[in-house]
Amino acid sequence: MLVQIAKPYIHSKLFYPDKLRTIFLLCLLYSAGLFGQNTGKNLDFKMGNFTNWVGYTWRYSLLVPSINTNPAPGIVQRRQTIMSDTSAYDKNTGYSLRKIPKGYLYSARIGDEIINTDGSPRCWQQSLRYTMKIDSSNALLILRFALVLQYASDHNAINEPRFKLTLYDSNGNVLPDCSNYDVYSSNKTIKGFQAYYAPGARDPVMWRDWTTVGANLMKYYGQTITVEFMSADCSYHYHYGYAYFIAECQPLYIKVKYCQSDTEANLIAPIGFTGYQWTNMSGTVLDTLQTLKVTLPDEKSSYNCKMTSATGCVVTLQSSILKYIPNAGFSSFMLDCNSNTVQLLNSSATNHGSLLYTWYFENENTSALREPSYTFSTSGMHKVTLILSNPPSACYDTLTKNIESFSPPLVGITGDSTYCPGLTTWIKAYGAFDYTWNNGSKADSLQIGNPGGTFWLLGRSSTGCLSDTIYKIISEDPHWVVAKSADSVICGNASINLSVSGGISYLWNNGSTKDSITVSSAGRYSVAATNTRGCIKSTSFNVAAYALPSTNFSISPEEIDRKNNTVICTSPGQSDVDYTWTMGDGSSYGSSTTINHAYDVKNDSLYYLITLTAKDIHNCTDTASKYVDVIPFIPNVFTPQGDGINDTFMPGFEQEIVDRNGMRIYKGTEGWDGRRNGKNADPDTYFYLVHYKNGKGKTIECKGYITLVR
Repeated sequence: MLVQIAKPYIHSKLFYPDKLRTIFLLCLLYSAGLFGQNTGKNLDFKMGNFTNWVGYTWRYSLLVPSINTNPAPGIVQRRQTIMSDTSAYDKNTGYSLRKIPKGYLYSARIGDEIINTDGSPRCWQQSLRYTMKIDSSNALLILRFALVLQYASDHNAINEPRFKLTLYDSNGNVLPDCSNYDVYSSNKTIKGFQAYYAPGARDPVMWRDWTTVGANLMKYYGQTITVEFMSADCSYHYHYGYAYFIAECQPLYIKVKYCQSDTEANLIAPIGFTGYQWTNMSGTVLDTLQTLKVTLPDEKSSYNCKMTSATGCVVTLQSSILKYIPNAGFSSFMLDCNSNTVQLLNSSATNHGSLLYTWYFENENTSALREPSYTFSTSGMHKVTLILSNPPSACYDTLTKNIESFSPPLVGITGDSTYCPGLTTWIKAYGAFDYTWNNGSKADSLQIGNPGGTFWLLGRSSTGCLSDTIYKIISEDPHWVVAKSADSVICGNASINLSVSGGISYLWNNGSTKDSITVSSAGRYSVAATNTRGCIKSTSFNVAAYALPSTNFSISPEEIDRKNNTVICTSPGQSDVDYTWTMGDGSSYGSSTTINHAYDVKNDSLYYLITLTAKDIHNCTDTASKYVDVIPFIPNVFTPQGDGINDTFMPGFEQEIVDRNGMRIYKGTEGWDGRRNGKNADPDTYFYLVHYKNGKGKTIECKGYITLVR
């Protein structure tokens, strides 16, 4: 691994001379309040934002010094970004790197890929800093990071994409800590890096999966330090470098899980290290896992654990085995009869170590105080849980109790204000220890039916606090209407929709819970509708089903021409059925089973579509259609004299004209104009081949001869 200790933002002597650079940096850090000021929480980005973090962005290019800028404070889009999609993977690693490690909701990304290639250098560099004061509760700094550094085969290392992790003291000096980490994209031999070649790419992207590093900060106890994450693009044009990271703090000690009923002790070293080595006081190596298991241990026997982080840092901790017996205990009292506030009294104890308290109240509210007071949002009895931790052990004890709070405005009656006709409803008191109703009942609930009326109660706490008089009026549910569509008829194989309205939920006799159903068979369909008060009304539909009237008709003849232009159409003639004919030429007939119809046949219509519509007394309707084909009139004499009469042979028909010798003189659909090669053809007999499609789409071919007369 390449580890370099350097001042922040140092890139090259081409950028800042050493003295000026140092003076500028210190002034910038103090003016921005980086050191000793930013001591709030959100180190692990649990807030989903950069609260208590300070971002810096600048540019540095060897090729275009005019774009170089000083580090400017602030969060810049794409330079510092919160990741919130726990299912997202980084595409520049072939979708192998998770943007957020498992078990976390957020991470931060510094830097980004280079999207545009318009010729101007990118050369972005950016950082994020967090400042905190070190004490026993945060002496172990856990840093998790993942890197994406595009390899640049023609760059020197100092000018390649880069990632740095650095610790500083309150004066801006680099702390000589082995957790500092500095790596370039060409460090391909560093353990943990993988290469990804995008399709068509010459150089790989070097990426490192999530790496956890633990830093021992006990030597800085009482001091304020700053941790900085920095990433950089290359110093030329288009090679990018960025990183994802999360940080958090933990106490620095070995947890001992040797509780009251245990016969085996578990010594648990802190997370954040890649290697662990356990030894006894004689120096014998016992295990290399994070947890050492000791069966039937001797009380007060001691063990050492040597821990090595991914950056080569070594931390050694010692722990003695003691049996820890934490015992959780608490009681409570109400502060008064009005505030709904309860004071917790803690009687917890242990035989070794210290105690930490985690209280759980309503709505997942918590407290870490020894004896918190808490104001509840509701009056009455509440479950309160105390989880008692016993560091440096992993032993704990849990106690849950029901405790009481009281506030008169929070005592009341819940339940419907109406009851359904012929039924009853329940009302229930809440917010007190016991109740007295106007009818003398001491129960917390009453069943109300006809005739209803006004009901009231008084609520009391177990300590004698009294509520105001609480009233509730109960009456019969007013009339409401379930509207429905009309009873319906199913014709043939069709289906119909039955619908209702007026309720908030429905249940049909076929099991459907929607406000409408689709049915395709006759029968009685019922539905029960429920309104907002829970009252139920039922209605039903009577559905009849009938066959479609017959529409099978005949046409005679099925082909007509100019001379034979009359057709006879005959329908089935069912009783109680009305028939309507449409003949395809604009003509129509009604209520007749047989019709005679003469067509005005012209060559512009090659067929007519005849449609029969049948409608019975149930309004069931069906239709059927048939074509009657028209045989076009083809003249045998052709007089293209330019007088507007018979000047073109069979216009609109696909045709071919040949002479007596079989030579083609025309082919097309515009119609032959009597010309041959642009000149008038001689009067003579010519042969034609005419094609057209009938009503069924079949191509008909006509052959014959035509005499051209001039």
